[in-house]
Amino acid sequence: MSAVVILAVLSLLASAAQSTRLATPSASVSLTSILLGAAIPLTGPLGAGIVGFVSAVDPLQKRSLVVRVFNVAMTGLVGVVGGFVYLGLGGIVHADATFDPLGIVARQLLPLAGATVIMLLVNTGCVSLMISVTGGAPWLINWRRIVRQVGRTYLGYGIVGLLFAVLWDPVGLGPATVLVMFVPLVFAQWSYAQQHAEAVAHERTVASLVAAGEARDPIMKGRIERVAKVSELLGNQLRLSPAEADALHFAALLHDVGMVAPIEGRHRNNADTRADNLERIRRHPTRGVEMLRSIEFLADSITAIRHHHERWDGRGYPDGLAGPQIPQLARALAVVDAFCALVPRVGEERAMEQLRERSSVQFDPECVEAMGKVSSAAATIAQADHSGHEPGEVVGTEQAVDERWLDHDLPEVSDLLIADRSRP
Repeated sequence: MSAVVILAVLSLLASAAQSTRLATPSASVSLTSILLGAAIPLTGPLGAGIVGFVSAVDPLQKRSLVVRVFNVAMTGLVGVVGGFVYLGLGGIVHADATFDPLGIVARQLLPLAGATVIMLLVNTGCVSLMISVTGGAPWLINWRRIVRQVGRTYLGYGIVGLLFAVLWDPVGLGPATVLVMFVPLVFAQWSYAQQHAEAVAHERTVASLVAAGEARDPIMKGRIERVAKVSELLGNQLRLSPAEADALHFAALLHDVGMVAPIEGRHRNNADTRADNLERIRRHPTRGVEMLRSIEFLADSITAIRHHHERWDGRGYPDGLAGPQIPQLARALAVVDAFCALVPRVGEERAMEQLRERSSVQFDPECVEAMGKVSSAAATIAQADHSGHEPGEVVGTEQAVDERWLDHDLPEVSDLLIADRSRP
């Protein structure tokens, strides 16, 4: 009983201190996860449920009643489920000093590892569902993103929780374990806080570059964020790895940043001419790479940014790559770009028809097929466009290219660039 009380009080204090936060809306993992992991082998399912319940009370945080009830119910459920999984895998509660290292591994480490995985899935699943219900992205997209962001940290907390439990019971330190674990817990908090600060810095860097791009090109205002969201849907359908999904996310946000670079050459004194606009469009992928090359965390996104206007038939730019030579993330981004440009003008059905007509010509057929499977959800995101045209309005090639600001993501503009390049 003393273990339950001590762990519950510590969880309440840790929650009130807002120990560690993730850089994702409505989702957080704190050091209370360590105490919850320790509660399972020390107190069993009921005790873990109590510790989880108390850890979510968070009396100093001003939240709505619905959010409070959700957090308390979710964390209590996670503790109970983790406890029963632990027992189901052969875990033992209150291991005594007679346990040898192999016994600890077999009856505590392995069962708690399994329980931690299930707790991670339940926790992130509940949070993802709540985000989706309250107007966020589809549940599966949220779930993949959150698991990618917190998975390793959550599992690491489970290992530290096991250490806490081993020191408490088999080693026999009891409540003195709190004093022994204080420094490691503080270090874990500091380490994750540094990761969080770095992630925030990355997001701010990207946000400032996106704002600069939108200010330069009115057509792209708001669309960049929608392209990033639709890219998540397509990346999920293509079963991208977590690292690839992150790279595609940043590439989607920054692939048109090269459009802000000034025009150089023969038309620089008349920046509104069609020739100047075509030149800006043709050169923006390489200019974007030049602008972003020195930013280390974007290294995996650079190739997608450079090649997102390559064509499957090899007539794209800047390097004329063809077919599988084009990096997969660039191929995916090209399809998303065109889809988000087309939907507000011609609607979802006609947009997909145009993509399929250009499959194996301009676009990767696999990416087009994958987009077709998520087109309904993607169209809902892409429809909220502010390009100056009414939803469903058809904009043909001539209307698209005679405007002051060319929407270079429209497929017909790609044809225009090919024709312009072939002129003597």
